[in-house]
Amino acid sequence: MTFVYIAVEGDTDIPVAERLIKHVGLEPLPAITARSAAKLDQRFTKLNRSGRALNWLVLRDLDAVACAPELLDKLLAGVALSERVCVRVPVREIESWLLADVEGFAAAFSVRPSRMIASPDELNDPKRHVVEVCRHSRSRAVRDTVPPRPGSGRSVGAEYASRISDFARRSWNIESAAPRSPSLARALSALRSRVARGVWR
Repeated sequence: MTFVYIAVEGDTDIPVAERLIKHVGLEPLPAITARSAAKLDQRFTKLNRSGRALNWLVLRDLDAVACAPELLDKLLAGVALSERVCVRVPVREIESWLLADVEGFAAAFSVRPSRMIASPDELNDPKRHVVEVCRHSRSRAVRDTVPPRPGSGRSVGAEYASRISDFARRSWNIESAAPRSPSLARALSALRSRVARGVWR
């Protein structure tokens, strides 16, 4: 069995990374959760160095950066990317990959498929879109816990992270999502290529 370490920004990214690794027949190892994009960026040089001996999948949201190559150049700062380090960039946030499973997301969060967007990679703020879609859920539990309570000052509700993580872990259909999210399709292709070429060993 081939094992792959994970490095991500936050807790909701972990089940996405784990599912992707398992989807291509490999086994995920415990994740490094940096708690923010900035902190993940700070750790990247050391992580890239360890890629000489270890397999790594790094998920880093594109956020406000113009494109994935620009973000990768920033992370590498002139140093070559280790062959066993795979950096994948959700456009613009990990939620876009989950939203791309239109039927699965709609069922899990009790929303009409017609409220879902066909091209989530085009959203400027996928997390906000999740919140807005869930405001119209047929489930009171979803409406009460995924969007923030009025006046709370928060961007998401109390159970946003747990419900998103549970969907990613249990229900997310990667093959259904990939055609609607080019950044996810590229990630899946990159992982399969590493397996086929024996880069991860």
